[in-house]
This record gives sequence, structure tokens and C-alpha cells, in this order.
Amino acid sequence: MKSPLDLITDDLSWREAELGSLKLLLARKDVSDHQKVVLLRVSWALLYAHYEGFSKAALTVFYDYAKAAVANCGLLPVRTRIFALGKKIKKLKGLSAEPLLLEMENFNTSFYTPAPDFPEVDTKSNLWPNVLEDLLKDADIELISLEENRVKIKTLVQRRNNIAHGKRDIVTEISYYRGFENAVYDVMYEMALKIDERLNAAPYV
Repeated sequence: MKSPLDLITDDLSWREAELGSLKLLLARKDVSDHQKVVLLRVSWALLYAHYEGFSKAALTVFYDYAKAAVANCGLLPVRTRIFALGKKIKKLKGLSAEPLLLEMENFNTSFYTPAPDFPEVDTKSNLWPNVLEDLLKDADIELISLEENRVKIKTLVQRRNNIAHGKRDIVTEISYYRGFENAVYDVMYEMALKIDERLNAAPYV
């Protein structure tokens, strides 16, 4: 059975291979300047897709393992517990006095004793740095690389949106694009390591 880190690195590997194939095309001598511009636009869109796709896949692996490893919600860190109990907390807020009292009297049974049941990781279609930061906080994880590359990740999301909406957002320099690719790799690599580190500490072991 594969470990969480194995699953995450497998996911990362095929994404790296796909981005690498585009870089090989960009490096070819027989590619015209116009073709390079088109390939770069594709590269920007694909880089964002893998940044968002990997983030969702890696956090889903985290929560799948956390659900199997932790016997009850009461053992989880506060933010992770809130994430697991989100639906119940929302329902609790809408209760009238009598059912609310009953829930309070059975609070431990309803909110601490059950095994965690995490909702789907929601990247909200635009994975801005603050959105990823919140998703990571729910998992009790912090990335130094995300803060260091915040401006580049924000620019990546904006440029992807422009391309996706058919705007004429053109960058002709491959070296400029590679700076953003490096930033995404920094975030993805650290995310993989931090998830593995978190799952190898209490309450998951």
C-alpha cells in the first residue's frame, strides 16, 4: 500500500512530465516566434491547472489519510476540527432554542466522539494565494514558499484568467515564464513535504 507521500509524489511526477514536454517544444529551433507565443500562452494556462490540481489532490490525500488515522474529531487540531464539523456547526447556528439545547446537552457525542468526515477540498476555481493559505490552515500547515512567492502566484492566477477568458495576454520571454514555473514548483514541493511531515506527527500517528 502506498504512503501518502508516495501518492502525492506520483501525482507531482506526471504533472512535471507534462510541463516538461511543453518546455521541450519551446526549446526547439524549428518553432517560429508566433508558435512560441502560442505555446507560452498554453504553458501559462497549464502551469495554473497543475498548481490548482496538485494542491487539491495533495490536500485530498491528506484528508483521506487523516480520516483513516484519527478515531474521533476531538483529537484534531482546532482548525482541522472546524473543517471536519463545518456542516454540523452551520446546522447548529440555525437551530431554535429547544433543539439547540438538546444538541448542547449531547455536544461531546455529536461533535467530539464521531470519526472525522471531511468535506471535499474546494479550490474555488481561482486558487489565489489567500485561498490556498486558508486551505492549508485548515490542515494545520503553513508554507514559507507560498509567502515568498505570493506575488508570482497572484500574477499566475490573473494571467490564467485572462487567457481563459480569451484576452490577448502575451508574454514572449521564456525566461520570464520559467521564473513563475519555479515559484509553482517551490510551493508544490514544500506542500508535499509539509503534508508528509504533518501526517507523521500527532494526532495522525
